[in-house]
Amino acid sequence: MNTKNILIVTGSIIATFIFLFFVYKLTNTPIKIEFPEINIVKTQDHKKWSAQSKNILVEYSDLECPACSNLHNFLNELEKTATPNAQLVYRHFPLYQIHPKSFNASYAAEAASIQGKFWEMSDLLFDNQAQWSKLANPESFFVDLAKQLNLDLDKFKIDIASQSVKDRVQSDLSEGEKIGINSTPSLFLNGKKVDVKSNEELKKIILSL
Repeated sequence: MNTKNILIVTGSIIATFIFLFFVYKLTNTPIKIEFPEINIVKTQDHKKWSAQSKNILVEYSDLECPACSNLHNFLNELEKTATPNAQLVYRHFPLYQIHPKSFNASYAAEAASIQGKFWEMSDLLFDNQAQWSKLANPESFFVDLAKQLNLDLDKFKIDIASQSVKDRVQSDLSEGEKIGINSTPSLFLNGKKVDVKSNEELKKIILSL
């Protein structure tokens, strides 16, 4: 083999190596997907914390999900000691395939929201999750929770069964499905998915804003 052929073969090997290296990097580098639309706070959203903050923390949650209950309690404890520089936005994502009462619970939260008690009802639903999730029909339990909040019970019963409340929950669910959410809780900070291994790690992120 003459020198020219050797150079051609060597060049081909190097080019192949470079190509394979970039293919490897491409297939083994995590892709960070941004969801700009998640950073838009809608009128219908349930929100609290710093209303004027440009930092938007969106939580997709299932009221029958134990992990969501854990996160909910953690965020409640966090806000007792600080007001994070972010807007916390709650959106429904009932995992009805494995949590058959999750839709019902979301309807209860929305019915309470009509009377200005969304967060209070969410607290009660998460606190009593182990009880109502075992019931064949939890509606009477939800009415008892509404009574604890001094809601207009007749209105609550009408609203919890209303199509407008069902459509409101479905709107959140459909949006979550559209962006590929398949588990709860799912958190997004300023349009980027937040993946943390512990509540303490999440606390550091929130308090650093």
